[in-house]
Amino acid sequence: MGLKTYLKESAHPFYGAITAMGMLIIYEIFLVWEPDLPVLYRNAPEAWMRNLLHFFGLSHHYVSFFWITIALVAVPLLHKKGLVFSNKIYFFITLEALFWGAVSGILIQTLISSLLMAQSGLTGHLLSDLALAIGAGLFEELFFRVGLTSLLILGLSQVFSWRLGATIVSIFVASFLFSLAHYTGNAGDSFTIYSFLFRFFAGFWFTTLYAVRGFSVVALTHAFYDIFIILG
Repeated sequence: MGLKTYLKESAHPFYGAITAMGMLIIYEIFLVWEPDLPVLYRNAPEAWMRNLLHFFGLSHHYVSFFWITIALVAVPLLHKKGLVFSNKIYFFITLEALFWGAVSGILIQTLISSLLMAQSGLTGHLLSDLALAIGAGLFEELFFRVGLTSLLILGLSQVFSWRLGATIVSIFVASFLFSLAHYTGNAGDSFTIYSFLFRFFAGFWFTTLYAVRGFSVVALTHAFYDIFIILG
């Protein structure tokens, strides 16, 4: 397997769907193992997604089953002819994400701690904190990167004849909205220019990583980064 093949296949949505399914299952298991800490959601994007499903009549008791079903359907749906799941490729995806997680720590953690953790902070219970890290990597990347950034790139590609230009503008806009989202709602943080700019920088880093390497790498990188915070 050459580097070109790895970079192309590891960024494919097929591997992204497998990653999302695995992270979701582990996330739910960790929360179930902490029965004394009944938590419906751990971060804003998950709350928004749950509220949207509740608006359409889906009880919160069934949201997890709904997500797992969607993930199971997405795996074969995003499969392309000739693409076969490779343990070797996924092993290198994990190693790459561990590397980028460490780099993220150098770029982010040295400036401010726990930036991308949920607003409720650490719980003091290891499994819940690990669930918190996995949930942040899963739901924030699904909402801000797969959803928001992809839609921006798709829309701006109709405006810019140069796709790279559309991608660059989309990264800046998505990063701005990512930072701004931390100050919205009743549980939003108090606005300061320092925290806003720092969150913009963090959003820019993860959005760029998504645009270059795809969902699997950025979701695992985000989760590993938060796990490094918990363990460190």
